[in-house]
Amino acid sequence: MNRSTAAVANAFFLFLGVAGLIVQIVSGVPGFPDVPPGPFILGVTGILVLTLSARFRWILFLGVAAPVFILVGALLEGSFWGRLADVGDFGPFAGTALLIGGVIAAAACGVAAVSHAYRRVAVR
Repeated sequence: MNRSTAAVANAFFLFLGVAGLIVQIVSGVPGFPDVPPGPFILGVTGILVLTLSARFRWILFLGVAAPVFILVGALLEGSFWGRLADVGDFGPFAGTALLIGGVIAAAACGVAAVSHAYRRVAVR
């Protein structure tokens, strides 16, 4: 079984979310722990999707769960709205836009990858 385009897109958007988190950390967004878990969660998931999803289809579920987990955490924490509203503070704005856009797109591509991997082929 080959890795689908949706699985590759899922991994790309997971890595985009990592880039967004790194931009936020580097630009000094307050409230990040010394070792934030988000880049590790998204990055390791992206690596697993790229390297193992062709062999183990269930890995694709991680490509949905990880970005949804990060997105729910961001929604519950809530401070990202202020960063998205302040375009003038470019670093935090760009990092947040990359993160939120990346995890939403990763979740959507993850669902498509799971759907592709588990679809039944019609027998005629």
